[in-house]
Amino acid sequence: MKQLDFEHKYRDFWLNFSRLLDQLEKVHDEDELCARQWPEFPAQYRKLCQHLSLAQTRQYSPRLTDQLHALVLRGHQHLYQAKPSVMAASLRFIARTFPQALRADWRVWLIASLMFYLPGIFMALMCYSDPDFIRTIMSYSDLQQLEYMYNPATEITGRAEGRQADSDFYMFGYYVMNNVGIDFRAYASGIFFGIGSAFFMIFNGLNIGAAAGHLTQLGYTETFWGFVAGHSALELTAATIAGAAGLKLGYALINPGHYSRALALRKSGSATIPLITGAALMTFLAAFVEGFWSATAGVPAEVKYSVGILAWIAVFAYLLLAGRNS
Repeated sequence: MKQLDFEHKYRDFWLNFSRLLDQLEKVHDEDELCARQWPEFPAQYRKLCQHLSLAQTRQYSPRLTDQLHALVLRGHQHLYQAKPSVMAASLRFIARTFPQALRADWRVWLIASLMFYLPGIFMALMCYSDPDFIRTIMSYSDLQQLEYMYNPATEITGRAEGRQADSDFYMFGYYVMNNVGIDFRAYASGIFFGIGSAFFMIFNGLNIGAAAGHLTQLGYTETFWGFVAGHSALELTAATIAGAAGLKLGYALINPGHYSRALALRKSGSATIPLITGAALMTFLAAFVEGFWSATAGVPAEVKYSVGILAWIAVFAYLLLAGRNS
């Protein structure tokens, strides 16, 4: 094919590709850039590379080969541009991806929350009105340990007997391992058609409610509620989110739709990654607060209550409002 015929045949394609590159190079926001980049761009880029190769093989004029080479370079820079930094991706996940994913699954989160809080409130009321009712769910040794941890005479509140000498940093690591383990069990057990997640939501709710009701009845109000106030918003909310992710896995097995159960579970697992990742981040932050703030001596209970109230407001404001303008 002669050069003039070659140029005439593909001139419009090269002009359109150049205009597209002009538009993409003006976009600085990655999400907007991806929205404007139509799916055919990689195929068009390969086609342009073929045109350059043909022009060089057929020894067309340097003017044409230089023009095509410049377009190929611009397309290469866009197609293989540097990926966002880990920090930028993490901030984007926290600011938008996680809260948006949770709001999209607000129904299952509501179900998990009801499974957790309703049994907890019931058990708290029963244990508050009847001191012996806690024995229906807690052994004698566990009850002794619980009372020791929040006894006003205990040197450091919230630490089991034998852990009084542990440093704040050590306890921070302990809380991370313990609480993340609870969340993971609530999530992973969802593969048993959601029954495992429901069990852990109800079981954990009952235990926490029993502890709250019993200790309040004993008069350990300031030590118990002052200790849990600061980190409870993050820790309990993360637990319900992990449970919601597990219930989502179970529902995919119960109602796979047009997919096989294995494929439905795989798709649901991918969809729950933002939820369980966000829950893990919240649990990590809760462990930090629990290790370095909750057991701090000398801080008035009123201050800890105030911090706790602000924490609940901040957590729900973040989950309900973050990323709404994206």
